[in-house]
Amino acid sequence: MTTATSIPCLICQQPLTLRLAKGRKSGKPFLMLVCPQDGRHFRGFINDQAYVKQVLARLEGHTPSLEGDSDVDANPTMGTGPKTILGRDNDQ
Repeated sequence: MTTATSIPCLICQQPLTLRLAKGRKSGKPFLMLVCPQDGRHFRGFINDQAYVKQVLARLEGHTPSLEGDSDVDANPTMGTGPKTILGRDNDQ
């Protein structure tokens, strides 16, 4: 079993959360890295669609609906959807 290293927030050092986001105009899915303490500290987006599809296929319990999540230009919402904390074993 391999252990993932966490990616800390540049401001508060909390492990970044991986969230699903979508483009407002295109509706395409993105992966968003966001600070769980304050989304203004750091938000980064991965938009390579082939990579995004591979990641989504590997996430357990992923549902294809993007409703209730954030979009590219908005603050993340406090949805009940699946979240992944980078650096933690998600099989617990």
